[in-house]
Amino acid sequence: MITLKKKFTDITNFVFKKKVIVRVDLNLPFFEDKVSDYTRLEKIIPTIDFLLKNNSKIILISHFGRPNGEKKKELSLELIKDEIQKFLKKEIYFCADNLKIIKRDKINKILERNDIILLENIRFYPEEESNDDVFAKKIASLGDIYINECFSVSHREHASIVGIPKYLPAFPGMLLENEISNLKNLITVNNTSSIAIFGGAKISSKLEIIEFYLNKFQRVIVGGAMANTFLKAQGIEIGNSMYEKTMLKTASSFIENYADKILLPEDVIVLTKDQKKTEAKPTGVIDKNDKIFDIGPKTRLKFFNHIINSNKLLWNGPLGFFEKKPFDEGTNFVVKAVKNNKNKNFFSVAGGGDTISALKQMNAFQFFSFISTGGGAFLEFIRGQGLPGLDSLNE
Repeated sequence: MITLKKKFTDITNFVFKKKVIVRVDLNLPFFEDKVSDYTRLEKIIPTIDFLLKNNSKIILISHFGRPNGEKKKELSLELIKDEIQKFLKKEIYFCADNLKIIKRDKINKILERNDIILLENIRFYPEEESNDDVFAKKIASLGDIYINECFSVSHREHASIVGIPKYLPAFPGMLLENEISNLKNLITVNNTSSIAIFGGAKISSKLEIIEFYLNKFQRVIVGGAMANTFLKAQGIEIGNSMYEKTMLKTASSFIENYADKILLPEDVIVLTKDQKKTEAKPTGVIDKNDKIFDIGPKTRLKFFNHIINSNKLLWNGPLGFFEKKPFDEGTNFVVKAVKNNKNKNFFSVAGGGDTISALKQMNAFQFFSFISTGGGAFLEFIRGQGLPGLDSLNE
C-alpha cells in the first residue's frame, strides 16, 4: 500500500516567493468541440490558490489529448487557456516556446509581470513519454519546487511525472493527497459484497486490471462497448457495434474462468439499420445491421439489484453512449442504484474522464463517497501496485 512520506503542508516553509512547477491534468473531455466537463480543473483550484496566497509564481505543465510526440494545433493548450483563466479567476500567460531550448531568464521575465505561466502541451515532445533525462532536467531548471497535482497520470513513467522530481524538492498537491487517502478504503475491500463496474470501449487498456478485480471482487459488471467484445466472444450477434477483435480470445477466457462473477448485458438498446429507430432487444436477437448504444431495461434492473446490496463499489467507464440521449438512460439507472444503496458502511468510488463527465451530466457526484480524477492511475492504485509518480515523491 502506498504511503506518502511527504504531505502538502510540508511545502509551507518553502514556497514563499518561489517559482513552483505544478504538474496538473488539464486533459479536459471534449464533445462537439466544446469542453464537456471541468472537474479536473475545478479540483486543482485549492492548490493554486494556496500558492498564490504565498506569493508563489506558478508554472503549469499538462498534457492534452494524445499527440504522440508531435505538435498538433488542435491539441494545443492555448485552446482552453481562457477556460482555465475563468475558473482560476487569474490571468494566465500562455508560453508556446520550445521547452527544449527555452531559457530560465525568459521565464523569470515573464513571471515578473505574471503570476501563472501555462506551458504548451507537454506531450508535443516525444521526450516526455520516453522520460528523457536531459528533457526533465531542462524543465526542472525553470523552477525552484515541484508539485505533483496530477494523480491521473501518476501511473506513467513520464519526464514531467518522475523525471523532474530528481532535480527539485518534490511534494504532493492537495488533490493528489486526497485521492490517496480516499482510495485506500478500496484496497482493504472485503470480497463478500463488492462490485466493480467497467464500461467504456476497450478491454485492451484495462486487461490486467479487470483480471485483478475478477479475483478480488465478488462481482464484475461489464457494460458499454466493452461488453460487445464479451458478447461477440460468446458467439452472440452484435451487428455493426464496436468491439475489439484482438481481445475476443481474452474475453472468452475470462468468461470461461469467471463465469460466476462476470455480469453481462441480457438486453440492449440498438439503433436499427436506418439509424432512426431505437429498440430494446434481447442479446440473442440482434440483427446484423443493428448497432448497440446502451444496456437494456432488463439488464439495468439486474445491475441495479446487485449494486443496491453491495457494501463497496468501484466504477470506471459509462455503460452506454451517454453523450447522446436517450443512450444515457442505462448509466443513469445504475447511478440510481448507488443513490439508493442504504447499507450503513457503503463506500463507493467512481473515476475516469468519461465516467466523471457522465456523472456530472447527471448531477450525481453527491451519491458517491469519492470521485477520483484518475482513470488508469486509480485502477492501478487500487490493485495495490506502486505508482511511479508517487514513488518519485518518496525518494
